[in-house]
Amino acid sequence: MCNSRSLFKFVTIKIESKQLDKPGLHILHAESEILSHQGLSSIAKKGGGIASLELAIDSKALFQCLKKKKFDLLIMDYQQPGFFLFTDLLKVRRKYPEQKILVISADNKSESLGEVLESGVEGYLTRQCDEDEIITAIFSIHNGEKFYCNKIINILIERATLPDKDANCSPTSLTDREVEITRLIAEGLTTKKIAGQLFLSEHTVSTHRKNILKKLDVSSVSEVIKYALNSGILSE
Repeated sequence: MCNSRSLFKFVTIKIESKQLDKPGLHILHAESEILSHQGLSSIAKKGGGIASLELAIDSKALFQCLKKKKFDLLIMDYQQPGFFLFTDLLKVRRKYPEQKILVISADNKSESLGEVLESGVEGYLTRQCDEDEIITAIFSIHNGEKFYCNKIINILIERATLPDKDANCSPTSLTDREVEITRLIAEGLTTKKIAGQLFLSEHTVSTHRKNILKKLDVSSVSEVIKYALNSGILSE
């Protein structure tokens, strides 16, 4: 069982395998709210086929557990300030590219939802989804499929109709300082942390950030990461 700074530490729920002939799934639930975890546990019991459902209550515990053990699925909500952020999801993607991820979140902003989808998560549900959708999503992803609820599918369709920014293949010229800041943004650092590391004011870093987004013609961190990887600024 993994460690956490929280008094709750980790809760591991052992569930009798009913749905699969082979050993059940091992799932990690990144969630700061104990009641939400208990609710998911109750649903998982009904679905069967799950051997264990472990709780990581904050970002530190999440990466401790991923380092210690391999999970069939990570279920997380990236929108929990002080516990989990979008940068944590991106970090999981970079450090554990084979890890399958199902997001269950109340996020209703099209732009941030788009960033999460661009990160390549295997599934996305809203917190309004019913039990059947949750169970279906878990086993669909385990079987190598993608699973999105109707709201997320509508966002995917909407984004598919937008102009393709990659169609413009003209070279982009960044200054040395902008390249440095682009790398730090892609690594998940906030404006405040970048300012501290480079001994700059937050205002200066913020100005550089805006100029970088304008030059690259992008609007999200995931697009900056994609550029940084493709250009060699950030290695895999």
